[in-house]
Amino acid sequence: MQKLLVVGLGNPGSQYSQNRHNIGFMILDGLAKYLGITFCESKNLKSYIAIGQNVILCKPLTYVNASGEAVRLVQNYYKLEDFFVVHDELEIPFGALRFKKGGGHGGHNGLKSIDEYCGREYIRARCGIGRPLEKSQVAHYVLSDFNKVPQNLICFCIKAIQAFLQDRNLQQLQNHFTLNGEKEELESTKIQEDSIEKLKKKH
Repeated sequence: MQKLLVVGLGNPGSQYSQNRHNIGFMILDGLAKYLGITFCESKNLKSYIAIGQNVILCKPLTYVNASGEAVRLVQNYYKLEDFFVVHDELEIPFGALRFKKGGGHGGHNGLKSIDEYCGREYIRARCGIGRPLEKSQVAHYVLSDFNKVPQNLICFCIKAIQAFLQDRNLQQLQNHFTLNGEKEELESTKIQEDSIEKLKKKH
């Protein structure tokens, strides 16, 4: 079976690491840890790349709005057809997780860029970050840090992607790995390393 390309959307740089827009990077960092593989920078591919037995993980270095350029470079270099994108989603509740294949970009500039470079027929892990009360606040909202990092979503999405790597069954993914979301708390938190360790011990 051909390796699956899994792309996490986010912006490079420590100043963005806890942003809502960087949930894709957070999940891929956790997935790489879970799989025991390490990201290395590839300037030619404009990405951080980590390679496992049945997967290639990609964190584009082009910033979210130009993600498609990096994804296309990685696709061409490794001769991969199918790919999977993990991204933040304003249109579903905070902490919710949904999966689908194809469809529109819904105003997400990262997905819009990927659509332009690579087409729309890819699987998306839609990670709910909630949304601000005012539409004019969206740009500030997605580039602000989480009040509470959705740790349950991160761990559940890692488990979901790992399951999908085994059988490539989208219906199974949708049936067994959907989350309804949670109430976002006001206290600021950081990603806990031991959460990934606990996930490793369970599976």
